[in-house]
Amino acid sequence: MRVWPSCSALLWPALLLAGPAQELPRGAVSAKVACRGDASQSYALYLPSTYSRDRKWPILYAFDAGARGELAVQRFSDAAERYGLIVVASNNSRNGPTEIAQNALNAMLADTRARFPLAAGQVYVAGFSGGARVAVMVGMAMKEDVAGVIGFGAGFPAGMPTVSVPFAYFSAAGTDDFNYPELRDLDRVLEDLGSPHRFEVFEGAHEWPAEAVCTRAIEWMELQAMKSGRRARDAALVERLYASALDEAASEERAGHAYQAFSRYAAAAKDFAGLHDVSTCERKARQLQPSPDVKQMLADLAASVDQQQRVAMRIVRLSDAITGRNPGPAARDLLDLVADLKIKADGPGSRVDRMVARRLLAGVWVQFNELTSADFERKEYASAAARLRVMAAMRPDSARAEYLLARACARAGNSQEALEALQRAVAKGFTDAAALRSEADLDSIRREATFQRILESIKRDP
Repeated sequence: MRVWPSCSALLWPALLLAGPAQELPRGAVSAKVACRGDASQSYALYLPSTYSRDRKWPILYAFDAGARGELAVQRFSDAAERYGLIVVASNNSRNGPTEIAQNALNAMLADTRARFPLAAGQVYVAGFSGGARVAVMVGMAMKEDVAGVIGFGAGFPAGMPTVSVPFAYFSAAGTDDFNYPELRDLDRVLEDLGSPHRFEVFEGAHEWPAEAVCTRAIEWMELQAMKSGRRARDAALVERLYASALDEAASEERAGHAYQAFSRYAAAAKDFAGLHDVSTCERKARQLQPSPDVKQMLADLAASVDQQQRVAMRIVRLSDAITGRNPGPAARDLLDLVADLKIKADGPGSRVDRMVARRLLAGVWVQFNELTSADFERKEYASAAARLRVMAAMRPDSARAEYLLARACARAGNSQEALEALQRAVAKGFTDAAALRSEADLDSIRREATFQRILESIKRDP
């Protein structure tokens, strides 16, 4: 995705459309608020229970990779209530052409600026996966208007930054996230550039983190706003947040989670520097760093990155080969590799093997899904079928993978495999009879007796 050169020319004229404020629920998530300037656009919303129009409010714009606006707002609702923050998340923005996200952003900005009294300089942007990259693009485009960006599961859209970025940046990734190496490297680059940043690792995969992580992201932004002068220093809030951070770290330490405790103490020492005495956190981090558990986890995370990169290079080579002139050997090797990763993902092996296997399996699925979509757009159906065979093997319960395989094979002229894939799709739960009747990709097999029996079997099901 390319970086937007500027949004300002598109955004501000729309503000002239401001009308009377619509009464919206407070203290609860609203799943769909239609944008008055563009009825095709909508967003999920959380207004704090204390919301009123007699003061100005900070706002967080969020973007999900799959247009799940309500999910994004739910993740931040606790922090929004606690810290007096309006949260909106697009129900339209998703992975795909940049214009999709641009249109969603423009519609949300115009609508929210017309509806709500917003505080200047207190705009935040957040996102997950492709939505995280969108959030960075918004921050780069709006520059000083954006105080902070929160990115989960993905980093910058155009590679690593080469100069300090104009906003505070909080990122997080699960230990099993295939983009963990990217975010770890990005954290180091931002450190070298002197940009305000924080990287948190949680137990999990490529997913929105729990509400607790989202709340910590907002709390970190509160601290950064005080450091930068975007908001007045609040000694009581600093004290409360510091005490909470210290308590969380101590709880991890008492539970015997040395690495988690070390991470919490080290982060607090950096986060509160200049706002609070951090000598206790610094001392505790120094004490824990040499412990065997901390050293082992740091070594495991580093080893997982190296191992992931080595295996990923092999996957790339095999992926290229399965769409070549002699795909058979590469296809078999790739399927064998996938089978081995599936065993390791939940096997009794090392923690490194499990992390790497889980990251790669999820990463291959996402990559092949995107490549397959591109294959269909280019009408390269044999290539799509080659990738979909791997996807069907990766997730044996996926009716969608089998259905897409049937479409690709039918277009590629392999009628028998198309019908067999379609039978498997139905066996795995595919029930869309209307799609079977109308999908042009299936025209070449629609008159086959087997196809008619499949269609009749779906129509008979309740």
